[in-house]
Amino acid sequence: MTRNVAAVSGTVYPSPMAGQPATRLRIAIVLTWTLVLEHLYALVTPPYELGIEHGFHLSFGIAYAWLALRLRTARPWQRTLLTVLLAVQFVGRFFVFAAIPETWVRASLVPGALVTLVLVALLWWPAGRRSG
Repeated sequence: MTRNVAAVSGTVYPSPMAGQPATRLRIAIVLTWTLVLEHLYALVTPPYELGIEHGFHLSFGIAYAWLALRLRTARPWQRTLLTVLLAVQFVGRFFVFAAIPETWVRASLVPGALVTLVLVALLWWPAGRRSG
């Protein structure tokens, strides 16, 4: 029999996105789903033989989908996990860029990197902070 630690201790953890403007939360969710679609797309493009890259895209796609569904009420560790996954993927883009010289592959890495950077900023930028 397991119990929820928060329920036992009475501690309530606010969502890491609590206090964020609703628009910021919606954009973060859409961008996370965009990355899910990016991983699905990578699964159906060459090379078609099964390999490490397919395991990567499948596992990251599933993780992003799960985190996208939980983003509204996510625990702090889930935001941290999403950030770690985004960082791993961001660094991985440089390896793919170096390993695959095809122009269409390299061109597809740039928008994905921008989505990653914007999503990390949305996840961690303080709610009360104003630009300028």
